[in-house]
Amino acid sequence: MKGQSRWMRAASNLMLGVALGLLSYYALTTLLATASQEELRRENGDVVSFVADDPEVLETTSGPQLDFTGWAEEDQAFWTALPEGEAFGRIVITGIDIDTIVIKGVRPTDLRRGPGWIDWSDLPGSTGACGISGHRTTYGAPFRRIDELAAGDTIDLYSPYRRYRYEVTRTLVVTPDQVEVVASTEAPTLTLTACHPPYSARYRIAVQADLVEVRRIDAINQ
Repeated sequence: MKGQSRWMRAASNLMLGVALGLLSYYALTTLLATASQEELRRENGDVVSFVADDPEVLETTSGPQLDFTGWAEEDQAFWTALPEGEAFGRIVITGIDIDTIVIKGVRPTDLRRGPGWIDWSDLPGSTGACGISGHRTTYGAPFRRIDELAAGDTIDLYSPYRRYRYEVTRTLVVTPDQVEVVASTEAPTLTLTACHPPYSARYRIAVQADLVEVRRIDAINQ
């Protein structure tokens, strides 16, 4: 009986130690991600602080609904010249409280700083499928709540020159090898991907959205 009690205490201590270790790990990665995001905003203020935080400004609808004027010389040139690991843009999803900097690339070091543009997917533009991947549990868990997005919800992606607004169409759960969820499309689309369920890499959740509006930043800020 005494031996059994000793074994139970040892097992309890072990489980407590594991739990504390996991909590410490998640807390540390969150701190690292927060520091990285703050650094990105400081270093790239002219790139990521595109518009005022006033919701009325964010909802301004002046100018053409799909304004790609100068896209090749501005957005495409910016993204093409941008080194991997640098600030690609800013993603804002008010419905699930996301406002974060997107990194160019999806290497482990990139995703520790923020969601990453999948560099073999298409750039945001008048055609093609843009893919962005992010963590759901560690490193600030920017995509923790993407499973809450529903058809009709909006996703705003900012370049230094434009706001790309997408409208969610559907959510899929796929295996990691089903990369066709970000395969190139003729119509302009966006797919957000993350591990699913949280704390597991068995599946991927993919939230897909259609481009419904593109407005120049200078028109939004008028």
